[in-house]
Amino acid sequence: MAVFDERDHQPLAAALGRALLEAGSAEGLLVCEDDGRIGFCNAAAARFLLTVRSRAAGASLERRLARAGDETLRLRFLSALRDHAPTEFVVPRPGAEDEWVEVRGVPLSSGTAFFLRDVTERERGERRLRQSERRLRAASESLRLAHQAARAATWEWRAGGGLRWLDIAAARALVGLPLPPAADGVVADWRSFVDPRDLPAVTEALGKLRDSGAVEFEYRLAGGDGERWLRSHAAVGERQPDGKVARVVGVTLDVTADKLAEAKLQREIEDRVRAEAHQQLLIHELNHRVKNMLATIQSVARQSLGRAEGGSRLADFEERLMALAWTHDVLTQERWSGASLPVILGRTLAPHAAPGRVSLQGPEVRVSSGMALALAMGAHELATNAVKYGALSRDGGRVSVSWTVEDGVVSLDWVETGGPPVIPPARRGFGSRLLERGLAHELGGHVELSFPPDGVRCRIRARLSQT
Repeated sequence: MAVFDERDHQPLAAALGRALLEAGSAEGLLVCEDDGRIGFCNAAAARFLLTVRSRAAGASLERRLARAGDETLRLRFLSALRDHAPTEFVVPRPGAEDEWVEVRGVPLSSGTAFFLRDVTERERGERRLRQSERRLRAASESLRLAHQAARAATWEWRAGGGLRWLDIAAARALVGLPLPPAADGVVADWRSFVDPRDLPAVTEALGKLRDSGAVEFEYRLAGGDGERWLRSHAAVGERQPDGKVARVVGVTLDVTADKLAEAKLQREIEDRVRAEAHQQLLIHELNHRVKNMLATIQSVARQSLGRAEGGSRLADFEERLMALAWTHDVLTQERWSGASLPVILGRTLAPHAAPGRVSLQGPEVRVSSGMALALAMGAHELATNAVKYGALSRDGGRVSVSWTVEDGVVSLDWVETGGPPVIPPARRGFGSRLLERGLAHELGGHVELSFPPDGVRCRIRARLSQT
């Protein structure tokens, strides 16, 4: 190998220097003398100074930088020129948005050379990385707060390894990991915090992961203070080529409060069922006693009124008892919570006329037990009178019962047609007094009974009661 004298290198160095100086590459080169004037500027450096090479040579560097409009940029260049020391800094590209240039100052014997390099992509990448790191930290903090609020923790499991908690603090609060926890949050055996009573159910649920892809299961925490319940949601994250589960991801939540609420609700339901059964038993017992009482009253009436007036008073009395008993049966079936007005009227009027001679027309409406009893007794009195003296006493006579409900007030009209001419009674009998006084009092409303020649009419108005 030949050995060259140092003097032989000088032409080569000069040639290489000229090539670098004249190169029009993206790398900028700016040489500035000690007096602050530009001694050399290639095309890339000229573009950075917002000028052209012919105007840059011999010009003041400070003035050219001032035209860029960035005072910080100007001060950095002048400081490097003054200090005659190596320097490096990144500045925004003048006149551009989100573009950056790296400046390296190299001292020379009579000035400073500035090498300019476009580092926009590098800076953008670093900024994106910083933004991603901030987002990741924010997401991690949000997840931590969510875990804390929901009393939950996330985890993953890989085939051949243990369960790894992704949030150690959340896992420790959830299942009580031993202190200090493993550096990577791995629990060698997840069964250690599952109550042995629930292990079979948990194992069965996990066994379905391969086919179902996701499972949910609940279990009690082993060794906890009191009884704590956890609920885990697990899903297959990765599979092996043969379809076996390679990785499982999941979240576990503390559902003790839900379990306690469910248990409380279940106890309340059971208590209510028992109370309703007891209430039904009492209602049946009351119904039995009332029927016995009615039978006793009927027996006493027969003995007291059996021979009086051919037994007509006894028959009227027994019919009233039967109307009361029918209504009582309907209310018992409804647990004395009220009854349907059409059902009460239909049951009461059915024994008094052939089909088609009594019409009922009105909306479905439920009335209280007290109103049902009062209306049943009133309808019975009107029907009995119609059979004896009114429209139902001859063929062709009809009774129309209609009602409307408006603003919580029921209006019921009884209209008889086709019967014998009506003669107003000289005095009010028991039935009339029962309707006009007793019924009005029981309903807390108004009852108007009239006797036009073409048929008896009765209008009842009362406010629907909620009890």
